[in-house]
This record gives sequence, structure tokens and C-alpha cells, in this order.
Amino acid sequence: MTRHPKKKEQEKKSTPEDSNVKDLPPNEPIETQTEGITKNPIGTLFWMRIGLGVLAGIISALVGNPIDANSRPYVGFGIMIILFIVSYGIAKVMRIPLPASDKKKLITTGIGSYFFIFIFVWILVNTLMHPAVTGLPVR
Repeated sequence: MTRHPKKKEQEKKSTPEDSNVKDLPPNEPIETQTEGITKNPIGTLFWMRIGLGVLAGIISALVGNPIDANSRPYVGFGIMIILFIVSYGIAKVMRIPLPASDKKKLITTGIGSYFFIFIFVWILVNTLMHPAVTGLPVR
């Protein structure tokens, strides 16, 4: 069996000059938040789906308003599914470099957030459009 040297032994062998070099800041520039967003296409896809979830909720509330109450859920969820398929098409156009085993990431990234944001915005817009139904006075 080969014994590896302990880290303490390596630190003792280093000269005091080496410890001063460690205190210096790195020469590489620090990334800003906006650079990180553009360099992470999966993050861009996630936030795009959040935005499309908001858009789908607003469209579903506005389009479903004049429609019969029994068919509103079908119209709303249909709009949600159509916009999700559009987001998948946009993700394919973005050409996100993924290994073959992770191709389903284009579908699964942000799907839960998309759905829950859609439901939240749909309910919120319907509540704001019909305040008399809630029984709360609107000032």
C-alpha cells in the first residue's frame, strides 16, 4: 500500500512567500448577474416558461370570460397546453447543448412552476374581473 503525504506536511514545506500569493485576488473578472443569465440557457428556458405561464393565465381568463361556465376549464387548459408546446418549440430553436440522456430536460424544466403560475394568475385575473362574486366591496 502506498501512503499519501498528509496535507499538513505539504503546508510546512511551502515557503512563507506562497502564503502571501494566496491572499491576492484572482486575475479573472467577476461575473455579473446578467452575464450568468445569458450563459445559462436552461435558466433562460425556466424564466421564459414562468413568463409564458403568466401570459397563459391572463389569456385564459380573458378569453374564457364570455364563454359558457361549463367549457371555461377546457378552454383555459387548452391555452395552457398550446403555450407550453410553443415554449418547447422555442427551446428547440435555442439549441441548448444537452447530452442525449438529458433531452427530456427541455420538457421537464420549469413545468411545475409553469403550471402553478398559470393556475395562480388565472384565478387572480378572474377574481379581479368579477369582484362582486367574492362578496368583498371594491373601493
